[in-house]
Amino acid sequence: MNQWPWVNHLPGGVYPMRSTMDKLEKLLPADFVRIHRSSIVNVRKVQQLEPLDAGDYQVVLESQKTLTLSRRYRDSFKNLLRL
Repeated sequence: MNQWPWVNHLPGGVYPMRSTMDKLEKLLPADFVRIHRSSIVNVRKVQQLEPLDAGDYQVVLESQKTLTLSRRYRDSFKNLLRL
């Protein structure tokens, strides 16, 4: 198993973190939202959402990186985008 279960992708590098996703989520500003058990994104960097099978979505960031928006976090993510 990877020693660094959570990594932070920022311009200039990828930085491993030793915090739980729950703790990290609580520390971040309101424009950061959890989209999957292993992903938190800045909603200002989301370029588009693409539907996938089984109710999931693919989140495409400005950097063209794609992440999965799971059904568990879908409603809260969509509500945040409407604000």
